Amino acid sequence: MKRVLAIAVAVRLLPLFFGFEHYGDAPVRIEIAERWAQHPHLWHGFVETYQYGPLHLSLIGVLIRLLDDRVAAARLLSFACGLLCVWLLYVLAERERGPQAAFVAALGLSLSPLHIQASTTGGSEAVFLALLLGAVLCTLDDRIVAAAVLLGAAGLVRYDGWMYLPLFGALSYVRKRDGLRAAALAVLASAPAFFWLFVNARYAGDALAPIRWIDKDHRALAGMALQWFGQVRWRSYGVVYWPLAVCCVASPLLGAFALWGAARTLVRKLPGWDIVALAWLPAAYLTFRTAVLADFRPMARFAMVAAALSLIFADDVLRARWLRRTAYAVLIATPLLLAAFSWRRDGALAEWARPLSPIGSLPPGIADASRYVKEHVRPDDVILLDTVWDYLDIPLAFAANLPEEQWIRKGWRDDFDARLARRTPTMAVLIYQGELGDYTKDTFDFRGLHFCLAQRFVYATVYRRCP
Repeated sequence: MKRVLAIAVAVRLLPLFFGFEHYGDAPVRIEIAERWAQHPHLWHGFVETYQYGPLHLSLIGVLIRLLDDRVAAARLLSFACGLLCVWLLYVLAERERGPQAAFVAALGLSLSPLHIQASTTGGSEAVFLALLLGAVLCTLDDRIVAAAVLLGAAGLVRYDGWMYLPLFGALSYVRKRDGLRAAALAVLASAPAFFWLFVNARYAGDALAPIRWIDKDHRALAGMALQWFGQVRWRSYGVVYWPLAVCCVASPLLGAFALWGAARTLVRKLPGWDIVALAWLPAAYLTFRTAVLADFRPMARFAMVAAALSLIFADDVLRARWLRRTAYAVLIATPLLLAAFSWRRDGALAEWARPLSPIGSLPPGIADASRYVKEHVRPDDVILLDTVWDYLDIPLAFAANLPEEQWIRKGWRDDFDARLARRTPTMAVLIYQGELGDYTKDTFDFRGLHFCLAQRFVYATVYRRCP
């Protein structure tokens, strides 16, 4: 175990210090937590937390107060939980399959490119996976109260944790054949979810406000995908997405062996089949929504639970020494190649690799524009920031790390006009495919204000008010 943990630490150090918060999810979580840290209180549901889990925001907020650094707080939380994931998976796999299977599973998660990124940025995936793996281990050890606490906490970090509530009750029943204890686990673990529904009903006027928002967002993303790919291609993509995603999360060869071992265990009802069912039933449900209902847009980070639990069974089919060595070689090469494809790179290959890369990155033009703004903004400047469908405006503003008062962001739709009424922008940033204007032009007019080109980058252009 010590060797695997040492590897996990080593491969995460560079991304921890030199990576970016990828796209919009992590920056928004950190910004919300930062506001809460200034005046800690019981969250007022969706009106404050939006679609993000309140426990994750609270943990980041507490660490911000302790460390006085929002990025360090979020990343250290993910880093600690990422290492905890590796340790928990090792213990779980050793319990189910023995020390060799434990080494393979933990090594697979240690070198998983997406898990490395999740462990070194401010997202919620590593925190959620650590809580879920802890809940699985406690359930198998018949520690019902501890399992319920961890599972309930997982659901307050990411709402997809709520899908696992009945599944953990079923897992407990399959293992112990005690219906009362299984029901107790499901009920106790559901208590935080019902409390949060109550909070949303009181403050947001809708108990399911965050769930409705998430569903609305995924329906919109699925609609765009349908228009782009067409009905047949998109639905076919939905059918094969989860197995392919696991092969990306766990590396192509080891991921394929994990899938093979997990599928064989489930089909033959070998010991551990219930863990496979726990891992893949939510994936089956989301596959149905993607391929049949076409109202859900799957993302690789959703496959992390299925990938981690499937890795327990990879060693079942890794018998030949040459096969094992080949799998290890591909496992090592995968994060290196993804980093090489995406770091400081533009183009289709870079944008495909970026969400999976071990080091969180931004398109170079977005990172350069953010750096330019940070270096050239004056204390009295106010910046008008474009918004775009892929949310690249969010990490651009986050990386610039300027006071909130200096931004008028089109993405802040609730108070965009109010901010414009209070302050007049002196700078503007337009983004490729943004809503405010064409970023390729040398001048930009907005509501009677005239802006002239200051600096152009790939995907973004910075303007300053014309003399």
